[in-house]
Amino acid sequence: MILKNIKIFFFLVFFLDFSELVGLENKIIIKVNNKIITSYELKNKILSTLFLSNEELNQENINKTKALVARSLIDLKLKENEVEKYKIEISENEVFLNLNSIANKNLENLKTKFKNNNIDFEVYKNNLKTELSWRKLIFFLYNKKIELNESEIDLELKKILKDNKNNFEFELSELQISFKDQNDKNKIKDLINKEINEKGFENTVLKYSESLSKNSQGNLGWVNAKSLSKKIFDEIKDLQINETSDPIVTGNTLLFLKINAKREVNLNNENYDVLKKKIIESKKNQLFSMYSNSHLSKIRNQSKVEYK
Repeated sequence: MILKNIKIFFFLVFFLDFSELVGLENKIIIKVNNKIITSYELKNKILSTLFLSNEELNQENINKTKALVARSLIDLKLKENEVEKYKIEISENEVFLNLNSIANKNLENLKTKFKNNNIDFEVYKNNLKTELSWRKLIFFLYNKKIELNESEIDLELKKILKDNKNNFEFELSELQISFKDQNDKNKIKDLINKEINEKGFENTVLKYSESLSKNSQGNLGWVNAKSLSKKIFDEIKDLQINETSDPIVTGNTLLFLKINAKREVNLNNENYDVLKKKIIESKKNQLFSMYSNSHLSKIRNQSKVEYK
């Protein structure tokens, strides 16, 4: 990634105060390949991030948020370029359904709240559309590469059935966030842990997570223990309800997992196929997430980013 004129940009982002955020002049602050990021977009992203994570708009919260918001806007422009390159289209109905879910089925109320808080709803909607298009792109590019050995899953489940052992499921929520280097990783780890302790896991997800599950507060639903990698299972197996794991490093991404609930599942011939299907679906979702992070990392490294 090529960086230019970085000092001026960091002056804008890191010394931006509350009064400047409200009346910030609209100008180009970053160029990402052929895309631009304006000060208006930065302001809107900060405001919407704080609002959706139930944070008060004050200088302390702006300071905590602005650097990662700027980074997320750069990633958003990279995703825009990529979905345009592959001519990925998303329907208005898909966007509406996701907005309606975020708004708890009261979209007009969300629009009113955005207006009252000086947040541009159309900009937010377009950002969401890009994220949904990116999800569709990852499926298009990698769906045929995701191959699971169903025979291995069958053997494992049949062994559980034969030994008359119960299986476990976890209701999980996740937060994923990328890092650039070791120093960046340590800073982000400390920041996320602090935010989780102070603001709660779900609000921290809405504020910082880069995962496709962000719009559902990171909720992954019920996940069977057998669908998890050994590395992830070992990190969460002893956690209590509402506890959060230590960050799990996967590539250049930190993964935080929260246990919302856990339950025993009695495996029998009647629910065998249902359980097998859930395990396959969960493993596929994990692989899609891995490919999404990997693809974004690849285009980051090939991109030209100029700070104006």
